[in-house]
Amino acid sequence: MALAYLLCVAGSLVVLAVALRRPAPATPPKAPAPAPAALPPTAEAEVRVILAAAAQLAARLDTAA
Repeated sequence: MALAYLLCVAGSLVVLAVALRRPAPATPPKAPAPAPAALPPTAEAEVRVILAAAAQLAARLDTAA
């Protein structure tokens, strides 16, 4: 019984030591990637297809509700 008690106390001390240790110094965040200067020429057509699909889905969901 005493051995179990000592193991419990030792485990508690380990958990306490881990919880109270000093955190590692923070590394500075990476700089964000630069934004593209302009969209590629095919982007407009892709955006129109996505918007048309979204409008069709909204119409289907509207009639289903």
